Amino acid sequence: MLCLALAPLAAAAQKADAAQIDAVSSAAECLAVGLPAKWKELQVIITVRKPLADDVGVLYMVTLPDGQVEPFTPCDPRLPPVKLVGLRDNQPEKDRGWIKMILTMRPDAGFNIKYEYPEPEPKK
Repeated sequence: MLCLALAPLAAAAQKADAAQIDAVSSAAECLAVGLPAKWKELQVIITVRKPLADDVGVLYMVTLPDGQVEPFTPCDPRLPPVKLVGLRDNQPEKDRGWIKMILTMRPDAGFNIKYEYPEPEPKK
């Protein structure tokens, strides 16, 4: 099970900001409900069709101790994306236009968030 009490400590060690800590902690409580007893890593993959869009797709994946990856279902599949997409509000304007966010968490409550951006349009 995810060690929720350590989430703020793990996040502080990663120099995550307060908004990230709050969003990931809120999402973690819901994610933990759907996890198997033993796991190595989970990922929440959020995609948007165009930058700053509100309609998102989400995929929940867990890596088991044997390396097998399988989907899982959190307590409410709508909650983690709402919390995580809300992080855009705290990002600098130039960083808000992502089209994919990948939250990776480990059982020790350590986490990482990566963003992918659309290819820049070629200059004419």
